[in-house]
Amino acid sequence: MEREKKRVIIMEIENWRKSKLLPEHYCDFLLNLYDDEATQKKKSTLSVASLQQGNFKLWALSFVTIALLSLIGFYFPILAWPFQLAAIAALVSFCYGLGTYAGGRAWMGGMGAQFLYAIGSLVMLGLGIWMIRLNGWPEEIAMLGLIASCAVVWLTVGMVVPSGLLHYSGWGALILLYAQFFGKMNPEASWPMLQLLWIPLSGLLLWLSWLAHHKAKRFASIYFAVGVTLWFMPELDALLLRHHAPEGIIFYILGKLALAFIFLFIWRKNWIAWVSV
Repeated sequence: MEREKKRVIIMEIENWRKSKLLPEHYCDFLLNLYDDEATQKKKSTLSVASLQQGNFKLWALSFVTIALLSLIGFYFPILAWPFQLAAIAALVSFCYGLGTYAGGRAWMGGMGAQFLYAIGSLVMLGLGIWMIRLNGWPEEIAMLGLIASCAVVWLTVGMVVPSGLLHYSGWGALILLYAQFFGKMNPEASWPMLQLLWIPLSGLLLWLSWLAHHKAKRFASIYFAVGVTLWFMPELDALLLRHHAPEGIIFYILGKLALAFIFLFIWRKNWIAWVSV
């Protein structure tokens, strides 16, 4: 096959991967058929071979990233809070933008984008906490504002990019806000009350997973994962957040785990179809 035709086919397969027209493993299979070793080396910018060969783009990008982190880390404590906020926004945008760029080129076998998204999210959360403490703001209220901001950013970016990691993290932040709100409203809630607070939400997210399978397939697996997480949230809420878990909570957890496996086994043909895309 001529090199130009092969290049066009490879670009088309990458477009299918990016737009989710085909599952990841199908795209990988097709790339293995059409992509030769020379093309793989050229495409894989972030690699040990690129470092050894003196890839200018990679070295320049590494320098810019480390220099940016160093400058922000050095000057962050002496900046006024609006400039601290601007620095966080710039660094997070840089990580997310670079992750999107990397995702379109399948860096590190497709993991480069997720790694950069994770770095950007940790930077947003970590520098946000540091900014709150440096400025002496009321920690409880400021932390809730930070978690809410993280939830909005992670959900929005996770849906636009798309990134399952960011999307799920956004739901995780919302779960923390929900737990905090009802923890303040009813700090002495019993175990049955906690079930009523969380289990209906688990059912709602699992229903959304079924609905997304028909309407927006790329969200189905995320909603399913969030629904499964919410299934165990009553016990996690009592054990980790309220710190007054009932006696023998481990048996409750094991019982719910057994129920989850039974439900998953009975409806395996349904939910596997939801999350396999």
